[in-house]
Amino acid sequence: MAPESIVDHRARAALEFRWADGTQHLAPYQLLRSSCPCADCKAQRAAQHDGQARLLPSAADLRLTDIRPVGAYGVQFVFGDGHDRGIFPWRFLRELLEKNLAQALTAADHG
Repeated sequence: MAPESIVDHRARAALEFRWADGTQHLAPYQLLRSSCPCADCKAQRAAQHDGQARLLPSAADLRLTDIRPVGAYGVQFVFGDGHDRGIFPWRFLRELLEKNLAQALTAADHG
């Protein structure tokens, strides 16, 4: 299910997603860019596990230039480095954001 709203917090380099159940997630651009589900990015992530470095813009240099709806299915982000191939289905996006939040909370508990 699509979020009720997406707010771009450019100064924080993050998007805020508000869902119908009242849940809110803050998604840093860096998380979205590094989690791109396109075939090219998946292949690059697999290569990274084989010891090959993956070059992405630094968090400070990463910009989001457009957000394109993809029907009722999901959304496509256009980044300042020209990358625009990934389509983020709503379910994938929500699971990514919930996983990221859980990891952040676990790190905070152990830090």
